[in-house]
Amino acid sequence: MFIRSAATVVVVATVISSAAAQTTLLGVLEDVPGVYAGESDRHAVRVVFEKQDSEWRALPSACPDEHCLATVSSDYPREVVWNVVFDGRNLGQITARTPNGFKFYSWVGLQEIISKGPVPTVGQKSRQYAGYSDDRVYRPLVTNSQPYFTDPNSWRASKLSTEMAGLLRQQYRRRFPKLCKLGEDQATLQPFSYGDNQIEVTAAYTSNKSWTVARLHLEGAIECGDTEAGFETDDKWFVVDPKQSVSYLDEGMWLVDTGDYDDDGCSELVFSIDRENHGGYELFYNDFKKRATFEYSYH
Repeated sequence: MFIRSAATVVVVATVISSAAAQTTLLGVLEDVPGVYAGESDRHAVRVVFEKQDSEWRALPSACPDEHCLATVSSDYPREVVWNVVFDGRNLGQITARTPNGFKFYSWVGLQEIISKGPVPTVGQKSRQYAGYSDDRVYRPLVTNSQPYFTDPNSWRASKLSTEMAGLLRQQYRRRFPKLCKLGEDQATLQPFSYGDNQIEVTAAYTSNKSWTVARLHLEGAIECGDTEAGFETDDKWFVVDPKQSVSYLDEGMWLVDTGDYDDDGCSELVFSIDRENHGGYELFYNDFKKRATFEYSYH
C-alpha cells in the first residue's frame, strides 16, 4: 500500500456490547505524549467515527467545558476489542475501555488499553506525529469495529505529471487569489504576489480508479485576515477526479491511511488534523462527496 514510506496502521474492532454489536466503529491507535515533566508516552485508542446506515458520523469531540469532559464519555462504547491493521493486513488485537470521564480536552474519546501483550507499532518515533506536543511518538494507526481493512482502490504514493501538477497549481491560485506575507518589520502584513513555480506539491496519492489527492505548500504565505501576523497558512489539499476536475478538500492535515472500513467495495480515506491548537481526524468517503470530522482543541 502507498503508506509504506509513511507507515500507517488501521485498527478493526469488535464492540463488547449487545446493543452495538452491528455498529461499525473507527478509531485510532495513538501514542499519547506525557502531560507532566518526566511522564512517558502511552498507547491509547481514540474512538472517532461510527457508521449509521449509509452515513459515517463523528462521535462528540468539541467539549466546551469541564462538565462536558466529565460526562461525554457516556456517548462512547464502553469496551472494544480492536483488530490492528496496516497496509491491508491485520496486525493483531488489543482491547480498550472508555474511562468514566476525560481529563483534558485533547483526551476526548481516548480509551485505555486493558489487554496484555505488546501493542503494534509501525516505524520509529517522530515529532511529526505528536500534534501540538514536541515529543517523539509513534505514528497514529487507524481502528474499525468490524474485520474490514482491505484497500480495493489501492491508493499509492505517486509522482505527478507536469500537466497534473500544473492543474493543481492553477486551482490553488483560483482558490486563494489573495494571500499576504510578513512585512519587513516582521509585525505587519502586506500583499503576497506569487507565481505557480512557488507552489510546491509536497505529497500526492493516486488510486486505481484514477483519483488523486495532493498537498500543496506555499512558503511564507499568510491569510490576509490573520490578526496574529506571523502564522503561515496550513498546507492545502486538493482532489482530482478521473475527468481531471479539481476540488479543494481542506488544510492542515496529513493522510493516515485508506481502506474499505465498511465493506461497501470502496476505500475511505482518513486524515489526521494538524492545525494551530487543534487535532483530530477527517474521514472522506463516497468519492469525496461526503466527510465526517472529529476535531478537538488542545486548550
